[in-house]
Amino acid sequence: MRRYKAYMTLEASLIIPMVICVIVMLIWGSYYMYNRAILSQDCYVLAFRASVRADAKKKMAPSEYVSKSSAEQAGAKYFGSTKPTFSAAQSGKEVKVTGETGIRTNAMGKYFLKIGTGWELKATLKAKIRNDPKHVRRVKRLMDIGGKLP
Repeated sequence: MRRYKAYMTLEASLIIPMVICVIVMLIWGSYYMYNRAILSQDCYVLAFRASVRADAKKKMAPSEYVSKSSAEQAGAKYFGSTKPTFSAAQSGKEVKVTGETGIRTNAMGKYFLKIGTGWELKATLKAKIRNDPKHVRRVKRLMDIGGKLP
C-alpha cells in the first residue's frame, strides 16, 4: 500500500470542524442548564418574597413587588442569554411568578449544526401566602387553652 503525504491533512479537515462543533454544543448545553437553574431560582425567590409582602398588612401587591425588584434579583447572572422578564399573578392564597429569557445561538454563523432560532426558556413557580405569626399565635393559644383543661 502506498502512503500519501497529505492523508493526515485530509482527515483533520473533516474531523476538526466536527470536534469544534461538538465542543460548542456542549458549551451551549451548559449555558442552557445554568440559565434554566438560575431562572427557576429567581422565579421562586421572587414568588416567595412577594407572598411574604402580600401577607404583611397588604403593603404591596405581588405584581408590583415583582416588577420593582426583578431587575435587582436578576442582576448580571445571565450570560449568553437575553435579560429575563418576570411577571406575577395572584390567585387566592397563591402567588405565581413567570420568568422568560432566551439563549442566543449565533456564534457559529451558518455552520452545519447551528441551532436556527435559539432556545427560549420559561419557568413558572408559585408560593403560598401564609400568615405565619397568626398561625403561631393560634397554635400557642390552643396549647394554652389545652393546658388549662382538667
